[in-house]
Amino acid sequence: MGRGDHAWIQAGPELGHRQARGLHGRNCPHAIDGVNHAPFAAFGGWGGGINAAADPKVKDAAYAYFSFMTQPAQSNADVTVGGTGFNPYRTSQLSYSDLWKKAGMSEEEAKVYLGAINSSMSSPNMILDLRIPQNQKYQQVVLDEAVSRFLAGEIDKEATVAAVEEGWNELNEEIGKDEQLKLYKATIGAK
Repeated sequence: MGRGDHAWIQAGPELGHRQARGLHGRNCPHAIDGVNHAPFAAFGGWGGGINAAADPKVKDAAYAYFSFMTQPAQSNADVTVGGTGFNPYRTSQLSYSDLWKKAGMSEEEAKVYLGAINSSMSSPNMILDLRIPQNQKYQQVVLDEAVSRFLAGEIDKEATVAAVEEGWNELNEEIGKDEQLKLYKATIGAK
């Protein structure tokens, strides 16, 4: 890509390479030298729910558990241990402190790790998971398989794009393209 003269434009599940003709300024306002940098908020984070019809004791127990898990003492332990799957999420966890030092992280390592998280979270260009029914098939089946094959050197970039396009189009036909588009637009507030 030379000096911003081309831009990759994603329109739903259809990918296309087009002359930018100023499009990256309108469609990708955060592009740098013609490249749209957009951090991916993989699966959007953790959440908890309690069934409204649950027994009151069960509701109280579930609430107590969620409260325990998110309080500083427990959450600080959880974000410093790789096995939990938790990334830092409290403001107090997003900068180098004794918390990270006690966990064995150097200030330089924290600068890289926490810097990447802070940069992603403060980006005005954050991307969320595709928010449509059966998104897992689009992302964790079709897309992941094609990207994995590309990274393994089994297919080139053109074949990767073609595999994703073909797989997503098959899913669109199977699931219903018009319904998917309607639901996707509703998630982003478009008409």
